[in-house]
Amino acid sequence: MRLQLLNSVNKFQHRPKASATTIMNELPKPYASEELSIAFYEQHGNEYVRNQREFYSGTKDTGREFFRNSLAPNIEQLTIADVGCGAGDDAITYKQMGAARVIGIEPSKVMLDEAKKSVETSGLTIELQQGKWDRLPLPDESVDAITARYSFHVVENLNTSYKEVARVLKKGGVFLVGVPHPIHDAKVAKEQNLKPGEKMKVPLFHGKFTVDIPPHTMDEYLSDTCKQYFEIEEQIGYSMHEDVTEKEPTGLLLKLRKI
Repeated sequence: MRLQLLNSVNKFQHRPKASATTIMNELPKPYASEELSIAFYEQHGNEYVRNQREFYSGTKDTGREFFRNSLAPNIEQLTIADVGCGAGDDAITYKQMGAARVIGIEPSKVMLDEAKKSVETSGLTIELQQGKWDRLPLPDESVDAITARYSFHVVENLNTSYKEVARVLKKGGVFLVGVPHPIHDAKVAKEQNLKPGEKMKVPLFHGKFTVDIPPHTMDEYLSDTCKQYFEIEEQIGYSMHEDVTEKEPTGLLLKLRKI
């Protein structure tokens, strides 16, 4: 088993124990959404991982199925970077499926430590690096696929991240995105009476955590910058809560191919 832990780009200060909602509210307003997300996982990452695994153990995960099915046909030839890899569960799955090389990228040191433990337990060869969407720790045109299962939406400036993804993807490479659907964002923003620039407060895992997330529109996800670098191959709206009948989609899946 070989595991690499490289390129620490962020240092985090120790904070007193607090609830998930409190830590979000205490952070200064100028903090970008990705920094809010990092701070949350630094404080609650271990508990979050436990609850996430318990939640999905009995719940169908359409997003994960979409990612796996999209990568499966030629996965043995792929170098895959899972950005916002969390505890490494998806990265491990891609390697188990036969991926040639898998790189997990995660901004939170706590979550990266969780991924390190998961990879060591798996016995697989997976590289782990600390990095953020606007500065991916990868060379130009070095990967065949980038996956972002519920990590891309924490970014406020999606266009900057699209350019960075295009930089590191090989020509013809695929960018797989799973995010809350803009229809869902608009509904929550209206219910919470948000002003421009304010973030939604979104409960996770039956309300065990509350996180702050910027609402995004479809025009932001499928912006001119996105279309400049990528061909939109698939665009799927779905329910993130398989056990609930919903009139409108709550999740959005995108398969983008680098031009």
